[in-house]
Amino acid sequence: MVLYLYVAVFLTRIGFGSITILFPLYLQAPPYIIGVILALYPMSEAGSALPIGRLADRFSRKRLHIIGMIMITILTAAIGFTTNVLYVSVLHAIMGVSAAAAAVTSLTLLGDATKLTNRGKSMGGFDLANLGGYGLGFGVGGLLVSVFADDLSYAFWVTAGVFLFAGLMAAKFLVEPVRVWELKQPKIRQRRIGSKIRPVIPVWVAQTIILGMYFLLPKAFRTANIALTRDTLIFLGVLGGLFALGAIVFGHISDRIGRTRVMVLGAFGELGFLLLFGWSLPRNDFVRYEFLLWPMFFLASAVAPTILAYVADISGKAKRGSANALYSIVLSIGLAIGNIIGGFVTTFLGIQWIFYAGAGILFPSILATSTLLRRRQ
Repeated sequence: MVLYLYVAVFLTRIGFGSITILFPLYLQAPPYIIGVILALYPMSEAGSALPIGRLADRFSRKRLHIIGMIMITILTAAIGFTTNVLYVSVLHAIMGVSAAAAAVTSLTLLGDATKLTNRGKSMGGFDLANLGGYGLGFGVGGLLVSVFADDLSYAFWVTAGVFLFAGLMAAKFLVEPVRVWELKQPKIRQRRIGSKIRPVIPVWVAQTIILGMYFLLPKAFRTANIALTRDTLIFLGVLGGLFALGAIVFGHISDRIGRTRVMVLGAFGELGFLLLFGWSLPRNDFVRYEFLLWPMFFLASAVAPTILAYVADISGKAKRGSANALYSIVLSIGLAIGNIIGGFVTTFLGIQWIFYAGAGILFPSILATSTLLRRRQ
């Protein structure tokens, strides 16, 4: 079931990655307007995640996931019928609700199907499927832009087809390791997770803000006329490979030595990457520092899987849906802020300031998380 969950998530993220590429070209609007429109989606996801998480603990993880996929399919197809900025904004905002249903239930099902001793590695696989789908989705989006250059509506309809296929796979292959009626038994202990989850929130929020700003990078690179040479493509390919490997490796390490230690180490690696890459970008000589940038980016891959595994560890199966709703809330708020900051920074300061702004947000978050973790001990 875990393997099929990875596939379903992978296909879903291909669709989302494709939409990220399509939106700036489909809508004739300046970057900061597009940033605001992109932010509507995670904002509505944040607002709906907690009710959906509670519903997942009371209704059915699998059925709620399938409902979310059906909604995503219909809404994506509907966007292909209009280029009106207001209509697209409304449809994109409603998509956030369906995304919350899909994301919260995916993580809840994965947490139900894994144990403390292998959950970090499994969450690393989830993060790999998640980010790998996004990465491939960017390529698919670029391909769709080329194929349907005369009418991008068809690109949205093809993307809707990807969502539909992912939903059909989920309907056929997903099972529920934990039945909702079991969670209502008196013997199920209800855990209190607020004080345990608070220390990781600063780094968690910072990570998602940085991810939100990254969504503006394709358009920013095109605007800055940065050439994708052979060496640059090799450099980026190795970065992607190391990040994918690191999600599994560090997730597995966190199963042995603890989630928060690995998470903080990864955050420091990401901080170094942001500073060095931002400093070298204006001269377009970042490839010269590849043997420093690669290991730092490798360390950065530790942040997401360790946080996801930590949340699943502390919640227990009775509150796993509600706890994983925090994933969507934090991710959505961070993406919304990151989309807006990225749009304005790219427009008024330049592309390198995306990385400097990310470092400026991440450093104090590392200090805050480290302080809260020490106080809890």
